[in-house]
Amino acid sequence: MSHHYHPWLDVQWHFSFTWTVLGAIAARTERVALVTGVTCPMVRCHPEIIAQAAATLALVSDGRFAPGVGSGERLNEHVVGRGFPDHVRERHELLREALEIIRLLWRGGYRSHHGKHLRLSDARVFDLPEELPLIAVAASGPLSARFAAELGDGLFATEDKASIVQHYRGAGGSGPEYAEVPMAWAPDERSAWAGSSGPRAQAGSRGRGGRSRLTAPTTPRTTPRSIKSCELSRSSSAVARTWPGPAGRLRIAVASSGAMTEK
Repeated sequence: MSHHYHPWLDVQWHFSFTWTVLGAIAARTERVALVTGVTCPMVRCHPEIIAQAAATLALVSDGRFAPGVGSGERLNEHVVGRGFPDHVRERHELLREALEIIRLLWRGGYRSHHGKHLRLSDARVFDLPEELPLIAVAASGPLSARFAAELGDGLFATEDKASIVQHYRGAGGSGPEYAEVPMAWAPDERSAWAGSSGPRAQAGSRGRGGRSRLTAPTTPRTTPRSIKSCELSRSSSAVARTWPGPAGRLRIAVASSGAMTEK
């Protein structure tokens, strides 16, 4: 489950607090595996918060939880007013430090960290599971796949590319490999299309599997509403632009039912 603050689009209407929802699912199930796909543990949320949340969820789910982490994207991380690093190198530096802090806290006791980007002062996670959860690191290409192999216990592929797994394994990665599964829901087909860009999306902007892949240029004021506006005013080929985030671009899928969701 994505750890977002906003949905990709305003027309999706809902995005609840991920950790509460996962806790509720853990309480009502016994076998289903739980994963954040993914959380950014360094801008909107300090890594000590993620370390405690993940440890707690691992306990209440009886070991069924694994945090997926990534370097984030402006859509969700800008909300705290601290800005969002534009360069991949800086985001990877932040993620490296965040993972160091999470693993440090999971060793138990009071811990401090004084890094280039992040600080931790006399913090302790009191409730730790006997078996710590593995951490899957998000990747969308060769650089992030090597990063996942180096720092993660597993891979979370954000693109449907076999090359990501190949680069991960080539860099020595040997942990579990996860991938996003796109899902859309609407009460009926008519209401599903009402939330999309209509017949034009059906006729001219579908990719493989009946999905269109549309992106919007990123600005400091990018919001779900601005992405939707961009999609409505341009063709899919004109809308496709670079999106600074773990996947390098935002892919808004128009499923065959017409409902819109993240992929």
